Amino acid sequence: MNTSALGKLNVVEWSHSVSGSYCAKLFSDMGAKVIKVEEPGLGDEARSVGPYPGDIPNPEKSGLFLFLNTNKLGVTLNLETSTGVKIFKELVSQADLLIESNSPEDVKRLGLEYEDLCKLNPTLIVVSITPFGQTGPYRDYKGSNLVNYCMSGNAYNNPGEGVDSIENPPLKVPMYMSDFMSGATGAAGAMSAIMTRKISGLGQHVDLSEQEALTSVARLDLYRYCYTGISHSRDRNKRRGGNRVMYPCKDGHVAMSLIGNLIWPSLVKMMGNPDWAKEEWFQDNAKRAENSEKVTQMINGWMREHTMEEISQAAKREGVPCSSVRTMKDLEVDEQLIDRDFFIEIEHPEVGKLKYPGAPYKLSVTPWVVNRPAPLLGEHNEYVYCQMLDCTRQDLVKMKQAGVI
Repeated sequence: MNTSALGKLNVVEWSHSVSGSYCAKLFSDMGAKVIKVEEPGLGDEARSVGPYPGDIPNPEKSGLFLFLNTNKLGVTLNLETSTGVKIFKELVSQADLLIESNSPEDVKRLGLEYEDLCKLNPTLIVVSITPFGQTGPYRDYKGSNLVNYCMSGNAYNNPGEGVDSIENPPLKVPMYMSDFMSGATGAAGAMSAIMTRKISGLGQHVDLSEQEALTSVARLDLYRYCYTGISHSRDRNKRRGGNRVMYPCKDGHVAMSLIGNLIWPSLVKMMGNPDWAKEEWFQDNAKRAENSEKVTQMINGWMREHTMEEISQAAKREGVPCSSVRTMKDLEVDEQLIDRDFFIEIEHPEVGKLKYPGAPYKLSVTPWVVNRPAPLLGEHNEYVYCQMLDCTRQDLVKMKQAGVI
């Protein structure tokens, strides 16, 4: 009996880099059979991105690729050939879900649009993840993690606490966070379509614009603008009552959520009830906002005299929402993450045993399980093409010679 949450789903992934691969990973890690289709020779773009063990580039040892592709079957297929397209359609005809992140222009040129595929498989769900979606004046524009984030409006509001000078440039979020957000949104859209299919019996096209997925994260500032016509200032002293959310201390930084009047008495007690906190200019949100520079200066003075651990312990005692700003090294030894078995070890034939981030959720009956590491390039060609599509080994040899696989 299959005890995985999505063990009955068959998925084909035709994507590159992060967003589509992460979307498919969310299915494969919950038990779906995911067949990842890669270009012969080169493979997924993520294979050319580090980090690599020993900092030596190797397409089978990319840390990014290894993380994004756990539990997947991997095949190579040249979709620029008529035979490759024919085989791809055979794979899709047996699938419940196709996840792809290719340009609408390329998909149309290859005859692999949703309208083409649903004729072969009316129950098929296709998730298309592109920078700007399948319609609109930007549909054929190129995008990237950086471009999509800036186009969504989020960069303007980053850092969230504002800047000391509006001449300081906006910031992007670290690494591939925008792509991961788009992938997770695509998975949510796919599951909605899967649930709908249980009622209608039909598939559908999930058209995901990465710009829209990321703009939805900025909805708080967006709805404020829609209601008031006022765009938030990037000037730190004009935001959130003038109060920082990030404070420097002896050995790093701490983040605090100081929203509303209720937290401030606890903060004052945490800091030992300093005399300046009794002044008139500190007594409510409006007055603190008017004197934001002075408030920040006083709090900063106290913070700089203490370590992250001292501040965290004091905040915990007084019920002040607070966290030290942690590095990845800090997270690896975090007692909460360790207690919940967040990190797992996976053995890979090329890189050996490595530690990976695990699932961000715990399912009590159908748990997240790693059954296989990320595939080597074309590792499962024989299994997929011979056992699932009834090709012979001789067929594989001929397709290899013809540049099809």
